[in-house]
Amino acid sequence: MRPVLAAIAVGLLLAGCSDQVVFQADVPVPEEAWDRSFTPEFSFEVSDTVRHHDLYIDVRHTGDYPFSDLFLFVDLYGPNDRHLRDTVECLLADPTGRWYGKGTGFIFADRFEAHVLYKLKNRFPASGRYTIKLEQAMRTGQLPGVIDVGVSVERSK
Repeated sequence: MRPVLAAIAVGLLLAGCSDQVVFQADVPVPEEAWDRSFTPEFSFEVSDTVRHHDLYIDVRHTGDYPFSDLFLFVDLYGPNDRHLRDTVECLLADPTGRWYGKGTGFIFADRFEAHVLYKLKNRFPASGRYTIKLEQAMRTGQLPGVIDVGVSVERSK
């Protein structure tokens, strides 16, 4: 009886968590160094134009990343030729140099994941296909220590 209850509880937890996530994807950064020419794009479908959504930028990096923040140009393309460009600062470390992101395990204790809020309670104006393009906007052409980057779209709570 207990294994059945445990399975039901896990199923409910997974269903509850996955209900909030509309889209999540990430891509590896070539050679773990984000070159300015690498501009990953993430496309997803939106059908709900009534509910609010939170958009996040996901960054996984090592302790070798040389800065406490990461500036990005974020382009959001939508239906009907809509385009929005933002400059976003992703804070990755506090003023003392301690990483904000959570570490990713015992073996890779020097790897950190940051889930950075990009837009809070965003309402998509039209249903259809949206694309987010990320471009690193730091003053250096190549950023060592960035393992992968991604985008998450979640229903606002």
